[in-house]
Amino acid sequence: MKTKIIRTFTLMAFLLALAPAFFFTTYQLFLMDKGMSIFQMSIINGVFMLSVFILEIPTGALADSFGRKLSIISGCLAWSLSFLLYYFSSSLPAFILAEIIGAGGSALISGALEAWAVDSLCFHRSDISLEEFFRREEKFKQAGIIIGSFLGALIGSLNLSLPWLLSSAGMFGAALAAIFLMQEPYFKRQSLNFSWRPIFIVAKESWQAGKNSPAFVRIALTSAILAMSVQSLNMQWTIFFRTGFNMPMWSLGLIFSGIAISAYLGARLAPLTAKKSRHEGRGLAIVFSFIGLMMIISGQTNIFSLALIFFLSHELGRGLFAPLKKAIINRRIKGQNRATMLSLESMTVHAGAFFGLIGGGWLGKNYSIETAWIVSGLILLSFAPFLWKKGV
Repeated sequence: MKTKIIRTFTLMAFLLALAPAFFFTTYQLFLMDKGMSIFQMSIINGVFMLSVFILEIPTGALADSFGRKLSIISGCLAWSLSFLLYYFSSSLPAFILAEIIGAGGSALISGALEAWAVDSLCFHRSDISLEEFFRREEKFKQAGIIIGSFLGALIGSLNLSLPWLLSSAGMFGAALAAIFLMQEPYFKRQSLNFSWRPIFIVAKESWQAGKNSPAFVRIALTSAILAMSVQSLNMQWTIFFRTGFNMPMWSLGLIFSGIAISAYLGARLAPLTAKKSRHEGRGLAIVFSFIGLMMIISGQTNIFSLALIFFLSHELGRGLFAPLKKAIINRRIKGQNRATMLSLESMTVHAGAFFGLIGGGWLGKNYSIETAWIVSGLILLSFAPFLWKKGV
């Protein structure tokens, strides 16, 4: 049974990474083609982050109250609709509407798949290491990203709208996979008559549990700081390489594949980092310092090879952070409200990302992309001493 759970979890992780990856390389270029500025792109994505922030707790409570499987299926269908709307859209209001729908899908999935996997393993008394478990997840996620981003770049070179159609179909396929493969034999379902009461009860209990756990609050804050800092690079890297170094579209797909490989290599270092660090906070402090330095250096060189090396190096640090953070936070959550607590953490991440998008977009528009990347790196470097001293 453990093997089946791991296979289902990694397959779902692969599909959920593959589907949106089709437009990852072409996203900013698609919006530029539709007349959007860097700041408008940031506003569009900021709406997404703010919407997820608002929806995280009720959707996490929905998963805890009525089933993680149902939540994941609903989220996949919402994502599919969002991507389809992008395919047919060409205006700022339409893009914002698509992001709001997508935010609903993201919030429904956020925490639910992770909670389903961890609780399923606990139910069947599996003793697998959480660092090892989430390292496997990262492996399949990055494989999906590599395949999707490269294919999307090739197709996008013909038509920048087509990757959205592929993403919509891919997310619909993920919903079908969840329907046929995911099982919850341990889960006690509520009545089919929908009521907000159990959702509010679970949400209230989880919020209180989060307040009573300083460690949970610290790791959630750490995730939010990283999310805020990386948004400038997330939104601007294709423009940086496309316009700064005259890169063809297909080569951007290769760069995104390099991003996925770097993140995977970073994830492989997570178990070793966890063992070598004197406490969990020091491992995260090292990661923050490394990412911050690579951010700053990558934007300051006009030599393509150096810019690419340092940019991909910062992605290696981000790949290392993800499994470390997931293992730390899951050791601090009780299984009953796991999905809601993970959604609470995700809510803080999206709040940080919202401010990072607006700030990074403003800096990129009024100053330069390079300036935005310097500020991002300095934020991480300034927070690293706190992690080194206080831990999580």
